Amino acid sequence: MSKVISEDIERVLISEDEIEARCKELAGQIEADYEEKRIVPIVIGLLKGSVPFMAELIKYFRHPIEIDFMSVSSYSGSESIGDVKINKDTDLSVKGKTF
Repeated sequence: MSKVISEDIERVLISEDEIEARCKELAGQIEADYEEKRIVPIVIGLLKGSVPFMAELIKYFRHPIEIDFMSVSSYSGSESIGDVKINKDTDLSVKGKTF
């Protein structure tokens, strides 16, 4: 019999409703920042942990966006190596993008 993930959760720090509300707010803020600019924002997530949050965030954008991912590591096994290693860089170019 499979175990339900909620059985492993001791307490919820931020509710689903709070996450949804904050994602709506963030998407609105980002769109407002880009309203007067003639560029499409690129939303870049760090694999793999950002995927659920990014999925929640990007569904509230009303205007076009581009999506890309990076994979980084600062560990070798269970030891921190002290530097960030880029395992996968973005595929989209940010050259010429102004902020």
